Amino acid sequence: MYHTKIFFICLLLQCGSVFYLSAQKNEIWLSAGYSEADLHWSIAGNANGKDPDILSELIWHRLRGPLWSAGSRYYFNNKWGVELNGGYHAVKKGRVIDRDYADDDRQNNYYNEQFNSGGKELLLDVAVNYNAGKLSGFTIRPFIGYTLQKQEALIIGDGANEAGLHSSYNTTWMGAQAGVDASGAFEQFDIRLGCSGGLLNYRATALWNLIEEFAKPVSFRHNTGGYQLKGRVEMGYSLKQKIRVMAYYQLMHADAWNGTDKAYYTDGRTVETRLNWVTTTSTGFGAGLGYLF
Repeated sequence: MYHTKIFFICLLLQCGSVFYLSAQKNEIWLSAGYSEADLHWSIAGNANGKDPDILSELIWHRLRGPLWSAGSRYYFNNKWGVELNGGYHAVKKGRVIDRDYADDDRQNNYYNEQFNSGGKELLLDVAVNYNAGKLSGFTIRPFIGYTLQKQEALIIGDGANEAGLHSSYNTTWMGAQAGVDASGAFEQFDIRLGCSGGLLNYRATALWNLIEEFAKPVSFRHNTGGYQLKGRVEMGYSLKQKIRVMAYYQLMHADAWNGTDKAYYTDGRTVETRLNWVTTTSTGFGAGLGYLF
C-alpha cells in the first residue's frame, strides 16, 4: 500500500496543470500535526537463519501522537537552493506484540503477549536542489541530500505488577537520499509535490527487561542496510506576500535486509543470530505558517 501511495505522488509530477511558474521565495516555516507509525522485525535461531527460521518477532502497531515540524528553504540564485526539514513525533499511544516460535514457518508459537507502547521519533532531512526547468507549469528541482530518522519504541506493562517489563528498542536509519520536488503557483495559491528514495544504514540497540538473562543497558544490537521511500504533498496560500498558510500530507516506507542480531548476556556471553528483516511505515499530516523573504 505504501509503495503504491508513493508511486502515485511521484506520478503527479508528470501530470498537466493550470499552474504557472512564479518566482521562488525563501521561507522559514513551523507546523503542528499528527503522525502514526508501524514497526516490525524478526530474528532467526542462528546466524544461518535456521533453528527456526523465525525465532522471535516484534510488531509495533499504530504508534501515534502529535508531530511538530520546522524547516527552511533558501535559494542562492535561480538555479541552486538548499532545504532543511526537522520533526519530532511524540508517541502517546500504541500496542506491541511479542511472539516466539519453536519451529520453522511460525509453528509451535510458545510465547504470544501484547503490551502498551510509547516512545518518540526524531526526523532530519537536508538537501541541495537544482532548478531543471518547467514541466506542465511546475518548477522541477532534482535534489540530493542526507536523511536521518531515530525512533524509540517502548514496551510498557499494562499493570502495576508488570512495571518491571519496561523495555526499549532504539532505531537509527541514516544515509544518502535523492529525489525530485515540483512546485507551482497560481496567484496566491501554491502546491508542492515531492518524492525521494535512498539506501541507508540501519542500526538498533535494545534494553530488554523482558528476559532477565540479557545484559543491561544494552541487551542486543541490530546491524544491516536497507532502503527508504518518501512522498509529500503540500499546499499553501500566501497572505500579504510575507505569510504563508500551509497544510501537508506525507508518508514513508523503509525496509532493512538480512543482517546481524548480537545478544549480550549477564554472564558475559555474546551470541550472534540472523536479523531477518526490519520494516517500518509512517504517515503524517499537519498545518502551519511560513515566513517568506
